[in-house]
This record gives sequence, structure tokens and C-alpha cells, in this order.
Amino acid sequence: MKERLIVGADQSPEPPFLGDIGGSISSDIMEFHSPGKPVLQDLPVVIGQIRQLGPAVTPMCRDLLTEQPVKGARAYYMHSCLHDWPVDIKAAMKPGYSKLLINENVIPLTGAYWKTSALDIVMLTLFCSKERTKNDWYNLLETIAGLKILKIWSGEKGMESLIEVELPQTWH
Repeated sequence: MKERLIVGADQSPEPPFLGDIGGSISSDIMEFHSPGKPVLQDLPVVIGQIRQLGPAVTPMCRDLLTEQPVKGARAYYMHSCLHDWPVDIKAAMKPGYSKLLINENVIPLTGAYWKTSALDIVMLTLFCSKERTKNDWYNLLETIAGLKILKIWSGEKGMESLIEVELPQTWH
């Protein structure tokens, strides 16, 4: 991932290198070490619960349903947000430069692990939503949203996949 994000990245302090959208109490972003300053975004009540945040991380109170104020970051990171939150990040992305890193489940079409299948049923029952297959992600991100999937890294049995997406250069 280092060569895919850091090489060619703008080294100036603005815009931030990474925006962690809906980052909760910062467990993911605290593991991140980049050449730039990351921004952690979540609701004020969540940001207020953070006990310790490293000096390199800037907290930002934000409702995910409002316009993304961080424009042109090298990467935007979302963990477990897209299965139940509609988020429009495309307008903030710099075409051919910004990456959207989506940390979600990608359920295999056959032989899915029982925990991901169970989570799929829970999402259907509680929220009238679902966990997505690879085909579902391509349909949502490329066909509907107009983004381009560059790569999908899948962990064991489809749990905790990372989907790398960018806004194509040709987008206006």
C-alpha cells in the first residue's frame, strides 16, 4: 500500500494526507503513519469520547450526511460505514489523485464464512441492508457512483477486505 499512496503524494501540509471518515474513537487511524497529517472525522458525541489522540491526528466534528469539508486529500478511509450510511465523497476527491479506502466485508459468491453470512442476515433484519459481494461493490462504486475500483485486498474468508477506489481523471 505504501508505494500506491505515498509515492507521488503531495508533501505539503494542506490538504491532509488522510481523512478517516466516521473514524469512531480513532483505533484505525492511530495505526496509520504517513508523511502528512491525518484528520479523524465523526459526530461530536463520538469525538468527545476519545481519551487519547496522538499529536499527529486532527479531530474534526462532522455529520457524515453533510458535505465533505476536506477537499483533495490523498486518501479518504472508511471502516464499516457504507453498509448502513450513504456517503458522497466524490465531490471532495481530486480526480486521478485521491483514493477512497473502504474497509468492509466482501462476501464471496460461494463458500462464504459463516460469520459474514450471519452478519449479512443481521444487516437485513435490523437495517434492511446487506453485506456486499464483489459484484455488488463493482455495481455500487463503478456503475452507480462513477468511481474506479483499483484493487480489492480480501482477508480470510471475505472478512475485513480493503477496497481501493479512485475518481477517474475523466470525471468533470
